Amino acid sequence: MRIQNALGDLHPVHRSRPDMPLKLTPEQCATLKNLYVKTDIGVLDCLGEILGVGDFDEVEKHAVELDVPSGKCRVLDLDTLIVAKQAVGRDRDLLAV
Repeated sequence: MRIQNALGDLHPVHRSRPDMPLKLTPEQCATLKNLYVKTDIGVLDCLGEILGVGDFDEVEKHAVELDVPSGKCRVLDLDTLIVAKQAVGRDRDLLAV
């Protein structure tokens, strides 16, 4: 629900259904694993876990903080990103590795 509230001014919609505004209920949020959203400023993937890495707590252990023009942002360190891309195994991810 906090993600929905934070994105409210950016006109969020479900990425696979751009005609469907993001209007989640607490009951839906309790069962969501992943959320794919399109906003006025781009797309956002909210993942319950990252294949090859794990859940939020495990991902957080492998995150580094970067300064970006809009502020600070935490991202996976390079070694962990490589592990995740290898675990997904798509051609484009393996090519990136």
